[in-house]
Amino acid sequence: MKSRRQRKKLGQAGWRISEVERLTGLSRRDIQRVCYQGEGGIGLLSPKETKWGYRVYSARDLKVLYAVSLLRERGKTLPQVKREFERVHSDVDAILGEQTDLLREEIERSVIRYHKALALGCAKDRDALERLFRHIVAFEMTFAEDACTNAGADSTLDLPEMELLVELMYGPGSYEGIRGLL
Repeated sequence: MKSRRQRKKLGQAGWRISEVERLTGLSRRDIQRVCYQGEGGIGLLSPKETKWGYRVYSARDLKVLYAVSLLRERGKTLPQVKREFERVHSDVDAILGEQTDLLREEIERSVIRYHKALALGCAKDRDALERLFRHIVAFEMTFAEDACTNAGADSTLDLPEMELLVELMYGPGSYEGIRGLL
């Protein structure tokens, strides 16, 4: 067992591969292939080695490996991941930005489906529909990119899930009638 002092020094130098696996979600094999320059590897990183013979990964290495993890989750092979890094001239921030935008879009689609499922689940309970309406408005105000410009009933009614909710609350055709009043 390593002494506390040795662990502290190692922690200051960077993260070990077991920690990187846990933090990024990549397998040890993928992490090694990302670092390996030869056949089967893509050579994106060169982690430092400590005097104890451990490879340690920096915060930038973690950033690259997390970007790799996101691309792998999208079904990209490691050679495709390497081409993605070459496309943006190894700008990991550009890749993370693109992946963040894609994740935000996925979240928005999931939230819409979730709200529609909730609305249909409580379709016969007017009070539950009204609570859901208030929940959706509060949710939108909380997660809107610019709460000042996205606030208000008219913009909330523009949400894709609101048409279904309003129609369930007030009956068929009511959504267009309400939209016409605003």
